[in-house]
Amino acid sequence: MAGTGRDRTGCRGSGTPSPDTGTEGRADRGRVSSGDPRFAGSPGTPEPAICAFCGAERHTEGRILLGAPIWRRGSPMPCQCPEGKADWLRMEAEAEAERLAWRKEAADAAMRRRARRIAGESGMGERFLQRTFRTFEAETAEQRKFKAVAQAYARTFDDRLPKRGEPLPGRNGLVISGTKGTGKTHMAAAIANEIMSRGTAVICMTERNLLGRIKQAYSPAGRADENAVRAMYERVPLLAIDDLGKEKATEWTLSTLYAIIDARYERAMPLIVTTNYGARGLAERLTPKGEDKTTADAILDRLSEMCESIVTGGESWRARQ
Repeated sequence: MAGTGRDRTGCRGSGTPSPDTGTEGRADRGRVSSGDPRFAGSPGTPEPAICAFCGAERHTEGRILLGAPIWRRGSPMPCQCPEGKADWLRMEAEAEAERLAWRKEAADAAMRRRARRIAGESGMGERFLQRTFRTFEAETAEQRKFKAVAQAYARTFDDRLPKRGEPLPGRNGLVISGTKGTGKTHMAAAIANEIMSRGTAVICMTERNLLGRIKQAYSPAGRADENAVRAMYERVPLLAIDDLGKEKATEWTLSTLYAIIDARYERAMPLIVTTNYGARGLAERLTPKGEDKTTADAILDRLSEMCESIVTGGESWRARQ
């Protein structure tokens, strides 16, 4: 029947269009089908495709512009037989998944470029880059357990990131504490290297370097302003702060560390911290001399809510006084 936009097999795009409604019986004028006899054999008119399921012709949709048809690029319109519809929906879903994957890859690449620009290759020097799971020598049962926990964290890191429309991931960070020489820094770097190897942006650096990047931004020679550096620390998928509590505390260092940690807490973003101190000792180290420990205690509260504890020498981080 003329004007329906379907042939007797139920395929869209067939038949003769009505001058008022076009090929699909739609109210928008100007739409035409390559199956319209007026365009048969005309230069540029697409050949019909054949439905693989019912054998009907599938035509291409177009629009009239300045008296001539402009044909839609890509595949002809889907067949309206049940199998044709299902196949079209499947292909559309696959194409959408590819588009989303491409957008994610592009966004991740942009984040990695920003991380390299602002933090200088994620803030990891050559020594950090050489610290991997492969180079960690686990000689004791405790060290093997430590390594296994860290590997499990790196392996499941994507599941620890917050996702829109899903419940918050809970404790998705780590506080690695213990005495000197027990592998804390090596393990934090190994986690960072493993996650970076999968294409995820990471910033991993000492407290000194972390704060130093912000101070550099104050000078005209700084490559990024302070707000850009802070934003990277707050939003990068993984931030690892090595040797927290090692540097001399000032009001600025305390307030800056709190702002960064609190921002990641509010965003539910993963954080890894290594420290030589237990909770009380760390609070004292973070607090400027003569000041109260209110802000330092707030940092510890945030870490306790955000992070699981790994101790490289026995008792829990909270219990180590």
